Amino acid sequence: FALGDFIKNDEPQGNQVFCPTRKVMPLIVDSLRRAQDETGAAKLFSANITTDDHYEMCARADYILETFGADADKVAFLVDGFVGGPGMITTARRQYPNQYLHYHRAGHG
Repeated sequence: FALGDFIKNDEPQGNQVFCPTRKVMPLIVDSLRRAQDETGAAKLFSANITTDDHYEMCARADYILETFGADADKVAFLVDGFVGGPGMITTARRQYPNQYLHYHRAGHG
């Protein structure tokens, strides 16, 4: 965050064995807060909540919002269109109307 105002965890970081959401998100929140304190500038993080199951996607989103707490307005939800499809973005918009949505489709040939 020290070098940018918008950071995302892309497809490879979507709750993989080497990057589990529940271990990584607290580290991201800490980094975001430190960068905001040091720079005085607001930061935005795009969290990949993509999965092929609507319930799991919402569980990830809920956990992320809980983890970001007072900084929940500094997180967007990345939904990969190739994996999730249009139904996932509709679900994300309906369930989380106040969050930024980052609909992503790149990287799939």
